[in-house]
Amino acid sequence: MVAKLVKVTLLMLVLGVTPAYAQSKDAMEKEREKYMEKQMEQYRDRVDTFVKLLNVDDFKAQIIKQKIDDFYQKRNQIAFSEKHQELEKEPLIEQLKISHFADVKELYTEETIASVLRFVDDNKAEIKKLQKTKTKKNN
Repeated sequence: MVAKLVKVTLLMLVLGVTPAYAQSKDAMEKEREKYMEKQMEQYRDRVDTFVKLLNVDDFKAQIIKQKIDDFYQKRNQIAFSEKHQELEKEPLIEQLKISHFADVKELYTEETIASVLRFVDDNKAEIKKLQKTKTKKNN
């Protein structure tokens, strides 16, 4: 009798915990999705701000946006890839950075390309730098 009671109690305990785990997993997944959406929104805002600060025409601005988006997608594929070992990833990303923007070098000045490369490395710092430069020119 006691053995049956223990078995039933364990079964009820397992059944009681399983839905709670599934609900917490769903809640965690929703939180992750919200976080990723927020990060993408902030990323888009930074890219838009950067392109506005570059003072290029609309056509060139769209090309820069597309190239930066494409670069980040390729960089993330390398960074999160299980094909490459950790030590291989950094040189691959550096090589990608150099080769990815090579085809648009004739469209932009060296200063603009250098700014784009700095943005890819540290976008917040580059935006601050461009904002400081713009305020100095206005004064």
